[in-house]
Amino acid sequence: MWKYFGVFCNVATVLLGSGLGLLLRRRTAGGEDPARERLPQAMMVCMGFCTVYAAASGLLGTENGTQALIVVSSMAAGLLLGWLLRIDDRLNRLGDRVLARLARDGQTGSNPAEGLVTAVLLFCIGSMTILGAFQSAANPPAALDLDCHTTLLIKSLLDFVSATCLTVSFGPSVMASALFVLLFQGLLVALAAQLQPFLERIAVMPILNCVGSLILLAIAVNLLGLKKIKTADYLPALVIPVLICWILA
Repeated sequence: MWKYFGVFCNVATVLLGSGLGLLLRRRTAGGEDPARERLPQAMMVCMGFCTVYAAASGLLGTENGTQALIVVSSMAAGLLLGWLLRIDDRLNRLGDRVLARLARDGQTGSNPAEGLVTAVLLFCIGSMTILGAFQSAANPPAALDLDCHTTLLIKSLLDFVSATCLTVSFGPSVMASALFVLLFQGLLVALAAQLQPFLERIAVMPILNCVGSLILLAIAVNLLGLKKIKTADYLPALVIPVLICWILA
């Protein structure tokens, strides 16, 4: 059960963030609070710096030049494949179509359905969700290893801030997104756990950790507002090293 620790933390932070959002929604019902608007931006920048730290910590996992070469080639080839498949654009269009459907049905503004859909898309679709699931699945069953949950724990803090902001705008419907986070991320971790013995047999985990850390670094750049990077286009880079190590094994 320890491999689901990151998932449970993520669910808890969504619920806590939604609860805080409800309190802020009631307190500021009479007007806009400029401080309330600045806080989420400041928190996102703070989380950006924390993500940089987590990424830097994981970039030292390669043991030799061959593994480093696989990391670099996987990132380049993965980005090229993601760009050709337009993964990031397709995910964004999926969210836009769902929200546009709500708009056609007259469900706009602070409609609860729009709040729920927006929260589910934000919390469940993204590179941190997939990367975090595979890292969490590496947690041994005997004891909790927080190092395996770094990505999902950072995502949990980000989702806490996002849930707070969304609940202020859309109301308590955002809280229901925690159920979708539990089911979706739980299934991803369960799937990753089934693949774990194979990944360990071909000795690809150190390489995947480094590739994942580079993707985290790209996410940190987005959070800090330095440049807009389509991080989902890098997701194929998590598959390519598995293929390379499987061939070399």
